[in-house]
Amino acid sequence: MRNRDNIREKILNQPSYWVEGINSFLYNAILEYMEDNNMNRTELASHLGISKGRVSQILNDGEINFSIEKVVQIALKVNKFPVFELKDKNSYLDDLNSNNHKTKDLSYYENDSFSEVYSKNKKDSKIIPLYSNNEFKKQLAL
Repeated sequence: MRNRDNIREKILNQPSYWVEGINSFLYNAILEYMEDNNMNRTELASHLGISKGRVSQILNDGEINFSIEKVVQIALKVNKFPVFELKDKNSYLDDLNSNNHKTKDLSYYENDSFSEVYSKNKKDSKIIPLYSNNEFKKQLAL
């Protein structure tokens, strides 16, 4: 059990873990906004103030990688408030380890992880890799 806690803590201490989570939220919000407003990529690009090529990069590859300012701007343009919260590490880990908090089995973290992106149109749903197993294990020094 202690080894699992150490691996979980290493994962949670990786900036890429948190960045990919934020990217996933923004990706889903963009996709939802596009579908709700029956927009094509050109219209979405114009609305967001980014190039059509950049929209394609986001929608095809899940490649977000914007500055915090741009993430906030885009979130507001897709009718979302970007709520951000900082939590004490020890309290967060205690919450994860408590019986009151549902967490995935650690084996989930030991395999390639993916963010499942849902679309109202099931044929457009896709899974975006968040990181490669080998690359992430190197980051964790496992």
